Amino acid sequence: MGMPLDLYVIRHGESEANVIVKAGEQGDNSLYTQDNVTVPDRSWRLTATGRKQADCIGRWLVEQQPLFDRYLVSPYVRTRETAATMALPKARWEETRVLRERSWGEINTITQEEFRTNYSRNWMFKHTDPLYWRPPAGESIADVAEDRVHNLLTSLNRRAEAESVVAVSHGDFMFALMLTLEDISDEEFLRRTSDDAWTITNCTCLHYSRRDPNTGRTSQRVRWEQTARPVFNEAIGRWEVKVDPWREFQKPMLSNGDLVDVVHSVDPHLEQYAK
Repeated sequence: MGMPLDLYVIRHGESEANVIVKAGEQGDNSLYTQDNVTVPDRSWRLTATGRKQADCIGRWLVEQQPLFDRYLVSPYVRTRETAATMALPKARWEETRVLRERSWGEINTITQEEFRTNYSRNWMFKHTDPLYWRPPAGESIADVAEDRVHNLLTSLNRRAEAESVVAVSHGDFMFALMLTLEDISDEEFLRRTSDDAWTITNCTCLHYSRRDPNTGRTSQRVRWEQTARPVFNEAIGRWEVKVDPWREFQKPMLSNGDLVDVVHSVDPHLEQYAK
């Protein structure tokens, strides 16, 4: 048993819910209508922009690998629509709930102001501890990583050894996948989530591989990652795919001294008890 040689994971294109949330973050809550706030999260469609993004990343994927051994998709409408719009040749999609969106629980369809007012302590934890923070009745990134990402990787390890796999999922699931596959520390997670360069925009593709991109040799573990994302080229008026260089990563192993350095990077919170 072993992992796939290549695993391509794509976030869905821009959805109707993305438009509502983005407008709210910019101070416009007019789209939080009674009809909209009662739409189940699984039911949102793509926007016209979302379909263009999906078409763009689909054409890029076909250039990288025309056919895959397995095609996986979250059962949410926006991921199904993304997968269909990508138009990968001869695709036979398997729907799997492990790829679904992180649950946002009770705050899924409320404005930022309502969240801050009605769940003030939870609001505070969202900004101070984003890895372990849970929305009321929802999931944390750590929950998704330990539960559903491990479920997916175990399944792939048993059933997709040396295969090529493409999966259409959601942004926070992909962050949880990154957290797990790359064994990144809590501190590194916080650094990445606060850096715009690591943002998983709509239709971003994370390509993980066991194959050395320089030599073609195969590793026993997934060790390389390349990110591709659709961007709109204003000069020519069309969507294009921006591809980042390959990154190599390895499971970090810490010495006692390394652990001490990490501890000492955090100031004591009760100075009188630190000596």
